[in-house]
Amino acid sequence: MVCAVVALQALFPIASRAADGGDPVEQQGEDRWVPSLAITGGATIQKQHGSADSVLFENINLATPPPPVPLQGLVEGDDLVVSPFVGASLEVMTPAIPIPTRPRPFLSGEILPTFGSDREVAVKGDPGCIKSERPEDPCASAIPIDAPLNHTFAEDSANGQGSTTTTLVDTLVFGANLGVAFPAQLGKRQLRIKPSVGWINYEVGADGLVVDAACDPMSACTEVDPVTGPNLPGFLRETTLTANDSRRFNGIGPGLDIEMDVGRYGPLGVSLFLGGRAYRVLGDRKIAFSASETFNDQLGMDRAVADFEAEVDPWMYRAHLGIRFLWLGSPE
Repeated sequence: MVCAVVALQALFPIASRAADGGDPVEQQGEDRWVPSLAITGGATIQKQHGSADSVLFENINLATPPPPVPLQGLVEGDDLVVSPFVGASLEVMTPAIPIPTRPRPFLSGEILPTFGSDREVAVKGDPGCIKSERPEDPCASAIPIDAPLNHTFAEDSANGQGSTTTTLVDTLVFGANLGVAFPAQLGKRQLRIKPSVGWINYEVGADGLVVDAACDPMSACTEVDPVTGPNLPGFLRETTLTANDSRRFNGIGPGLDIEMDVGRYGPLGVSLFLGGRAYRVLGDRKIAFSASETFNDQLGMDRAVADFEAEVDPWMYRAHLGIRFLWLGSPE
């Protein structure tokens, strides 16, 4: 912040004087405290990483079970998550300080409802429900036990297998900014150059899903719930592991806004602004969670376990623009 103030004092001493006489630029309301309300829209950008690792512990009833074997195995990936937002902020700006460039400190708080979508940060296959390879066939678990069987299918060709880890930025995002506004002039327009330090708080939710098919024999999965009987050509174990978790993150970092006054209507001033920010995420950036399921059927007494992880990048970036309504008091 100190470096930004020094740089701007060196950069804007000419810009902060009127072009015709060299007199200081008269900023509206510079001799008073100015509260304001801003409506802003933009987007945050952050890279996120994800993984899912699923294994099967076989014959867990034995005194010395064998080592685990991969279920859907380890899956890793990442995605660039862009989350649009539309929100509002309240700001208060001090009177101008009587030093060169006449800076005006300000403090603002903001709430930024975010409208992101689920992002698959790690995915393998198309996990859903186990089906045969024929598109028209229903989910195996949806067929009644006593329904006639159309045909069997091989374990490797079963549709619906795979794993995925998804993330979603929660709607509620809020933050605050502390900075200094430097007056400037562009033609007849009054500007404010506003470097600041900002804080943001947001939540990321993560979901994990693993779906796997195991059959006995491997070439003959039935399209029914796991049942044994002389008329059934095979046996199907459908494994579905789901879990979810969430974490709130805090970030701090620099920002810069450029604001231009566009009109005054009695005591109300109106300005337009645009800007950007960068936030360094503090603390633990990972969300780790797991799921398990135990079986005791004709394939054995086994336990399936899936470990999921989502991680946000150390930096989040933000771009925004908006309109501000300033209370300037009664015109003189």
